[in-house]
Amino acid sequence: MKILLIFFIFITSLFADDNKLVNCYEIFEQRKGELQSKIDQIEEEKQAFIALKDASMNILKKKETKIKQKEKELNSTLQKIENIKKQNEALVKKYQKILADIKKASTSKLVQSYSKMRAGNAAQILQDMDMNTSLDILSKLSPKVLSKVLSKMDATKAAVLTEKLKNYKGK
Repeated sequence: MKILLIFFIFITSLFADDNKLVNCYEIFEQRKGELQSKIDQIEEEKQAFIALKDASMNILKKKETKIKQKEKELNSTLQKIENIKKQNEALVKKYQKILADIKKASTSKLVQSYSKMRAGNAAQILQDMDMNTSLDILSKLSPKVLSKVLSKMDATKAAVLTEKLKNYKGK
């Protein structure tokens, strides 16, 4: 009986182990299916990510193209501004030269006029005039005419003008 009981336990354990083996295979197959669905899900997400990356790259390329176009337009505009600036500077120099020539010509005519005036009249006008204009005219008069004009001026005004004439460089 003991033998029978041992035999029975042995056979039961064999069937139990076999049943456990069957259960393990089922569990592995079930787990394999779960893992395969996870892999499929990851693959789908990977494809979605690649599509999103490609779309983003296309958008970036379009924006980069627009930025390069705007940069070209800006550079063109800057070049035009630079050319206009150079033209304006050239015009300013030209007009400054013309203005200087006009001032020189008008000063020459003034100097000639004051040279031909009577010393008393010239002295009266020059002492009432703006200091810089008086100095400009007086500095261009001949020494002979200058001495006559200064001698007819108020002594204080003549002294001030003489002092300033010493350091006057003219325009």
